[in-house]
Amino acid sequence: MTVTGRVVWITGLSGAGKTTVAKLVHASLKERGVATLHLDGDAMREALADPNYGFDRESRLRGARFYGRLARMCAEQGLVVVVSTISLFHEIHDWNREQLPGYLEVLIEASDSVRRSRDPKGLYKGLDQGSTASMGGVDLALELPISPHLRIANDGGPQDIPRVAGLILDSIDRTNGTAALSLQGTI
Repeated sequence: MTVTGRVVWITGLSGAGKTTVAKLVHASLKERGVATLHLDGDAMREALADPNYGFDRESRLRGARFYGRLARMCAEQGLVVVVSTISLFHEIHDWNREQLPGYLEVLIEASDSVRRSRDPKGLYKGLDQGSTASMGGVDLALELPISPHLRIANDGGPQDIPRVAGLILDSIDRTNGTAALSLQGTI
């Protein structure tokens, strides 16, 4: 398998399974001998350790722009960059499509009840207790991708993660480094 530098942008709401799936995609690519990097929104936030980087609209936009520029720089050096982030804004998705090499946009969806049951950061529990955290679809306008290359339902349990990751890996294999992807659809 020959894969040139590209960006696989995995997005969805909190609890949809973005990070879990991205970790498996990243590990699978490494096992195949592909030079890869995983950039996760929460890990990036922690690494930046910027006290001014909040959860408001402007902070989230600034962060998404940073992830995009960093992903582009790494992809231009031949890495397959797997990004897992909520990235709520159409302007980010548009910029990514224009600027990121071999861009593959993946929207992972899960029902509200499944996301709430997973609740990896306790955000839904906090909402139920009356707090808000600048959360997309709650107190921030929700702008999920309009036409993702892949739209994947992920309402299953941990046993379904390899299937979801496999769909992404299959798309990478089918597009194998092409700069513009024509694949679109719902799985």
